Amino acid sequence: MRRLLAAASAAALATLAISVPAQAAEKEYVALNEQGMKQVLIKKSWHPRWLGTIDGYETTVNMKGARPVECYTKGKPVKGEKSSAFSAMAMEFKQNKADHFLDVAQFVYQYADVQTAEFAWQGLVNAANSCAGTHTHDIKDGSGTKIGTATVEISVFTQPGMYGQEQLIINEDVKYVEPTPGAQPTRESADEISIWMYNGAAIIEVEANKFVPKQKNWVFSEPQIATIETLALLAIQRYHLTALKAL
Repeated sequence: MRRLLAAASAAALATLAISVPAQAAEKEYVALNEQGMKQVLIKKSWHPRWLGTIDGYETTVNMKGARPVECYTKGKPVKGEKSSAFSAMAMEFKQNKADHFLDVAQFVYQYADVQTAEFAWQGLVNAANSCAGTHTHDIKDGSGTKIGTATVEISVFTQPGMYGQEQLIINEDVKYVEPTPGAQPTRESADEISIWMYNGAAIIEVEANKFVPKQKNWVFSEPQIATIETLALLAIQRYHLTALKAL
């Protein structure tokens, strides 16, 4: 009888032990190696086909890092802190109209740790304020002679990101006026959308550039803007899912 009671007690304890949920492993952001830095990039096969067919695709990885560039004002770039590792992707899309251009790029700046990335992000956000405004740049030929001007209107703002951090948006509206021999000045527009995000130990930028051979206030359509925003969410999610690991 005692043996039966002992066996029943042991069985009950075993059932109780099984029913207690195991404590979840703690997750932390890990430093990605060269393979990981390439893995977080948007793949060629993921390109949005409504932007056009792919006319070119390339990636690069530099484990020595790079400095993020936010904009150019008066010929000088506004840069952030140098990262400890860097990777990039660029894809160019064929356009139906002649002399039109559209590309999308992704840049990943990985820092030594989460705290270093956070400091770098705050510095980047603060530096972006100096980008805002209207800037005029000279267009020069190969000999350095001025042949036209480019007027750039830059707007800067922040909004909540996918994982709660700030998302920094820098839009550049560029208008070119460049004379051609014996003709009226050519008027062209080339705009840029730049979405900066911070997550874990990395700062990630998704950038789109579009050129049209006529003067327009803003060359991106609403569907194109929405697509670029979606690609930015994809980019930050790729990093988040790759770098956040259970230790």
